[in-house]
Amino acid sequence: MNLRIGWVNLNQLITYRLSYYSKILPLKKPITIKDLAKSLNISVATVSRALRNSSEINEETKQAVLKLAKEMDYHPNLLARGLSSKKSKILGVVVPTINRQFWSNSISGIENIAYQDGYKVMIFQSTESFIKEVEIVETLANSRVDGILIAFSKETKDYAHVQQVMDRGIPVVLFERVCEELETSKVVTDDFFGAKKITQHLISRGKNNIAYLGGPMSLGVCKDRFLGFQSAMTDAGLNIPAEHIIETEEFTFENAKNGIYQLWNTKNKPDAIFCFADILAIGALDACKELGIKVPEQLSIAGFGNDDTSRFVSPSITTMAQPSFEIGQLAAKLILEEITAGNEVTILKKEVIQPTLVIRESS
Repeated sequence: MNLRIGWVNLNQLITYRLSYYSKILPLKKPITIKDLAKSLNISVATVSRALRNSSEINEETKQAVLKLAKEMDYHPNLLARGLSSKKSKILGVVVPTINRQFWSNSISGIENIAYQDGYKVMIFQSTESFIKEVEIVETLANSRVDGILIAFSKETKDYAHVQQVMDRGIPVVLFERVCEELETSKVVTDDFFGAKKITQHLISRGKNNIAYLGGPMSLGVCKDRFLGFQSAMTDAGLNIPAEHIIETEEFTFENAKNGIYQLWNTKNKPDAIFCFADILAIGALDACKELGIKVPEQLSIAGFGNDDTSRFVSPSITTMAQPSFEIGQLAAKLILEEITAGNEVTILKKEVIQPTLVIRESS
């Protein structure tokens, strides 16, 4: 009985507090162009032109409108503006994650070009989830963005959600993680070339028992890097034992460390390892320190991506440098070209970026 009374009293207290705060903190109604026009006793069209800095409006009126807009805390409704101009001046960007340097640098490159052209960027991360990616793409399309740039999640194998957006007339550009099924412009790294070149570097250092640590082969970029590694090994007449191919679902330090422990427990220990990404190479290096493996004397390590961290660990990581900022810039330029072209015929492009070998202490 006491508990029930206490619960009723608590509910009454919450209701009272909500009622009290709703009185002292009323919801503020957004200021509109109509409010500005009414206060200045001028037309809505005049206010709109003044806010756009139109040459049709004299300087005195412009200053009066801008002054009042600031005083009344007016903010433009970008969606409403987009509906009238048929351009939202907003780009949607979808990446697997933003906590890796490649993706954050790519986003910076996209934003750099977009801003120069008067565009804002809405950024979403799929967190490697296909379901979340589908929901994000639908949200962006319904938000009337002018174009979408997307790098697929590792779970994505069906691209109908993107095709539907393209069928609605919204331009889409794929970057880094792409597919061949969609007829749209793409920007990619030459992953096959990069993986082959860095494997050839390891072979040139006298390594002939090289292991591979990568992501799921269902992801195109992972498959291409493995095929590049395999090609270099085949060309050199070197075998790849099945136990020397480690496929991990998550690109984490922990998974990389587990991969090294797994490899070092085999009788046929590798003398080098090529890692799909620098994050895996750094995890591998940490495992080597725990196991007392000398790098590069006992085990050479190579990564891919040239993340800043790879320069500062000891020994520093040999890697393939990807110009991620420039990849983002190029993707943004392609999407803006398509937006500008509108209904006119556009030439679809596939831009292939060559990575460069960066030799450091780990090899």
